[in-house]
Amino acid sequence: MPSEFTRLSLPSVPGYNATAAAGGGSSSGMHLAARRTRRKGLGLAGLSAVAFALMTLLVRMLSDQGFTALQIMAWRCIVQTVAASLASLAIGVRPLHVPQGWRNFRWVLVRAVCGGLGHLLYYAALAHLPMGVATVLFFTNPLWTALVARWALDEPFDRRQRWLALTCLLGIALVVAPSSPLLLLLGGASAWSLAALLGALSVAVAYVSIRLAGRAVHPMVHVVYFGIVGAVGNTAASLWLAGEPWRWPDAAVAAWAMVGGVGVMAFLAQFLMNWGLQLASAGPVVMMRNVDIAIGFVLDAALYQTVPSAASSVGAAVIAFCVISMGASG
Repeated sequence: MPSEFTRLSLPSVPGYNATAAAGGGSSSGMHLAARRTRRKGLGLAGLSAVAFALMTLLVRMLSDQGFTALQIMAWRCIVQTVAASLASLAIGVRPLHVPQGWRNFRWVLVRAVCGGLGHLLYYAALAHLPMGVATVLFFTNPLWTALVARWALDEPFDRRQRWLALTCLLGIALVVAPSSPLLLLLGGASAWSLAALLGALSVAVAYVSIRLAGRAVHPMVHVVYFGIVGAVGNTAASLWLAGEPWRWPDAAVAAWAMVGGVGVMAFLAQFLMNWGLQLASAGPVVMMRNVDIAIGFVLDAALYQTVPSAASSVGAAVIAFCVISMGASG
């Protein structure tokens, strides 16, 4: 019988199943199917990156209009829940159905809570940091995903990847404290930089939980539960914990389009990422998303005339090189 890790890792393609994994199928056919499935997963992650970049821009625009991170997350999750529920019904998926009961449902909840917390911290950082800086810090999550996946899923993390991870930390230091990376040892990083990094770690746990839930859970189900948990949690936190007056979009069509766009882009980004994670290893899939680093800096320069320092640019390049190299080795 294949191990639990083997069952989680098998691609969802015809003819490639647990029996074949145990030795009952053609080795060359299995490898070909695995490669095709992995490429499909990485391609889906790339499309997810485009949707996420558009969502990030809309979040920044809403922050500039006075929406708080809790309010943006609440609106995002409301729209996302509606979009995901309708899409689930359209393709014949029961949006709240989680097979195998609590065994899988607990990981669906972990994905929803940790993913929501991670994005909330990211939204908060976007309101106080240049978009490129917040994005590059948040997209260190491949590093944390690879580490968590090594511990939880026994996915490979060899010596080369460990050196890349250490080099990536140097890049983080250059971005967070470009004037003097050594200031990090004395608490020189801003609270919002740390928020983006904590968000990255939280999202890493969420990504690995998708793998732990396995392919029995449809990707759309993850998106629906993320939306439900986020809509309830962020609305309650905004109104009762933070005491914020509820913020409605302006009457203009453009304002409602931005609010709706955040939810729709988030829905597409999550669905594509969840699907990709079920077809390929967690580390390489998440690392494909790092095209957002370049997009974030370009949008910052084009729309907000924010030019990063030389040290920050070098740090961003180091991070991008490391995560892409780690993805190639996966």
